[in-house]
Amino acid sequence: MTRATPAPTQLARDEEAGPGESGESGDPGERRLRYELIRQRLRGAIVEQRIEPGLVLLEGPVAKVFGTSRIPVRKAFELLHAEGLLCTFDGRGYLVARPGQAVQPQRLPLDARALGLEEGNATIHIPSESERIHDELEQTISIAMIFGRFQIDESAAMEHFNVNRVALREVLSRLVDRGLVDKSTYASWRVAALTARAVNQDFELLALLAPAALRESGPRLDRDMLADLRRRLHAPAAPQAQELLRLEQHLHGALLARHPNHKLVGMLQQCQMPWLIHSTFDRMFPQSPNPPLLENCRQVIDALWDGEYERAAQALQDYLAQARKRAQLQLKVLSVLPEAQLPAYLVRQS
Repeated sequence: MTRATPAPTQLARDEEAGPGESGESGDPGERRLRYELIRQRLRGAIVEQRIEPGLVLLEGPVAKVFGTSRIPVRKAFELLHAEGLLCTFDGRGYLVARPGQAVQPQRLPLDARALGLEEGNATIHIPSESERIHDELEQTISIAMIFGRFQIDESAAMEHFNVNRVALREVLSRLVDRGLVDKSTYASWRVAALTARAVNQDFELLALLAPAALRESGPRLDRDMLADLRRRLHAPAAPQAQELLRLEQHLHGALLARHPNHKLVGMLQQCQMPWLIHSTFDRMFPQSPNPPLLENCRQVIDALWDGEYERAAQALQDYLAQARKRAQLQLKVLSVLPEAQLPAYLVRQS
C-alpha cells in the first residue's frame, strides 16, 4: 500500500552536483536532515522487509527516488552499513543483507511505495525549525517529568536547539495541548508533574471517552490503514517493542481522530500520561512486548476491520485496563530512579 507522507511546509531539493559532487548547495543542517531522513526510510523498509534481502542499492537510483543528490544518499548508506543492515560485495553499490547472510544480488528497480513514499512525489521533505526540534524536546521533557517540577528557560532552550523564539514556542504550545507542559497567561513554561494521580485521571477519562469515540470513528477509518495495522500485528514474527509502541500510538491517536466532535478529540489528545510513561520506560529499559497487550491491540484492529464497532470499543476498554496496570507498575519503577542529567534549559523548581 502507499503510505501518506506528511503535508510539507517546506520542500527542498538538492541541486545535482558535478563530478565528485563536492558542490552541493543548501544549508549544512538541511544536508544533515536529508541523509538522516533517507537513512530512516531505508532502514524502515529493510527492517519491515518491504524491500527484499539481496537488493542492490546504488546511489544514483536512490537519489532519483528521493529527489536529492548522491551526497546524502552516500552518507545514509554508510550509516546503514555500519549498523549491519547493508553489506558491500563484489560489485557496485551496497547489498541489502546482514553480515554473513547468504543472498544473491538482485538488480531490480527500487519501489518508492516500499519506502513509504507517494509515487511521483518522493521529494525529501525538510522539516521546519519547530519540526526539527520537536521529538528531542518532547523526549527530554518526558524524562524530566519523572523527577519533579522544572521551569523551561526559553533563552537557554533557544541556544541549545539553535532556533528562534517563534519555533520554540510553537513546539511548547503543542506540548501544552498534549498535557506535557503547563503555561498560564503570565507564568513561564513549566514541565507538567508526572504523578500517580495525574496518570489515573488520564486513564479515567480515556475509559469514559475513548471506547465511545471509537464507535463513531470506526466507520470513518481508512481501510488501507487498517489493513496495514493488521498485517503488522499478525506478522509471523511478533512486533518489536518500538513497533508495538507505534501501533499503540494509533490506539491513542489516529483511530480516535476521525470522531466528528473536535472538542472530544482534543480532550483525548491531552490524555498523554499513560503513553508517555510507556514510551519513556521502554527507552530506559528495552524489553519484549507484553503478550496480553499485544493481543488486546490485535482484537481492537480485527474488530474494526470486521466492521464490528461495539466489539472494537469493548476490546479498547480491555486494552486500557491492561495498560493501566502496566503504567502503574512502570511508574513505581521510574519513581525510584536517580535523577537523570538534564539540559541546562530545564531549571528545577523547589
